Amino acid sequence: MKTLADRLLTKTTPGPSGCVIWTGNTNSNGYPRLTIDGRAVNAQRIAHEQFVGPIPEGHTVGRTCHQVDLSCKGGVTCLHRRCINPGHLFVMTSSEAGRSGRSIAGTGRDWTHCAQGHPFDEANTMVRKSGSRQCRTCHRHRAAASRLRSAERAERRKQAFGAMYAAQQGFVTGVVLSEVRDRNFALAEDLTAEAFIRAWKAWPKCRATTDAQVRAWLRTIARHTVIDHYRVKRNTVETATDPTAWQYANQPVEQSGGCYSVRSGRQLTPA
Repeated sequence: MKTLADRLLTKTTPGPSGCVIWTGNTNSNGYPRLTIDGRAVNAQRIAHEQFVGPIPEGHTVGRTCHQVDLSCKGGVTCLHRRCINPGHLFVMTSSEAGRSGRSIAGTGRDWTHCAQGHPFDEANTMVRKSGSRQCRTCHRHRAAASRLRSAERAERRKQAFGAMYAAQQGFVTGVVLSEVRDRNFALAEDLTAEAFIRAWKAWPKCRATTDAQVRAWLRTIARHTVIDHYRVKRNTVETATDPTAWQYANQPVEQSGGCYSVRSGRQLTPA
């Protein structure tokens, strides 16, 4: 039965600068992968443990060949990612690995200016919890641009709703009028306004794209507005303005001196 060392050496080929290039399977990031007991393991870690020594917990394996070759831009195509030469492998922490890379995370610590040319000085530098730096000027510009986009979206929303209101007001009024009792025009106007207030609140979630879909959406809101009105009215207890005048509690306003809703506290007028 082959040992781990034998399995490593049978899947290698000589490379430039003394590298020993892995020819076996690699993961999606281009690092060598060896299957042990059905589990994929980084072949560089196995090579370090077999030929150099154990790897402390919380540490990873780096490659000196990658650090010396400044012409290598890193990434998945980096040939050094597949090097398992024990003489090129060394142990380092994860944070050290991030700083030593060719990515922005690794090289950004040496930048004196951001990508937009603003200096990384004390007044213009923000430090995130992760320790990375952020340009304060760029952050303000992005925040201002975000507020502008939000304002533009709100304005487009208002214009779209205004156009819909102008086109569908008569339709919603007709739906409400057909639902109210005794065809009360004053009450229908109030409930139509309430229906459009509800429609405005639900407007961001409206997915109607055709006139028929918009009308179906508004019809549902209008009918529920009328239903809620009569449900609240049925569950509302009326009491006279004068607590001693109980005999006038449910008389017209001009006879009882005014009735008030216990539920809302507002003066009630005959429907």
